[in-house]
Amino acid sequence: MERIVLEVDDKVAKAWRDAPSDKRRDISNKINIRMSKELFEYDKAAFLQYLDGLRNEMAERGLTQEILDDILKDEA
Repeated sequence: MERIVLEVDDKVAKAWRDAPSDKRRDISNKINIRMSKELFEYDKAAFLQYLDGLRNEMAERGLTQEILDDILKDEA
C-alpha cells in the first residue's frame, strides 16, 4: 500500500486521530474501495485487476470470507 494525503475538515481530522486503529483501518479500506470505483469507473479490466490484487492482499493479512461476511452483516 502507498500513503496519500487527503484534506478534510478539522472535526473529521480530530475524530480520525481519536478513533481506534481498527476503526481507522475499516474506514481506510472503505475509502480505498470507493476511490477505486471512481478512478477505474471507465476501465473495467483495470478495476477487476485491482480487485484481484486487493483480494490477495487481504487474504495474506488474514481476512477470511467469514470475517468479511461478519463485517458486511454489521453494515446492513
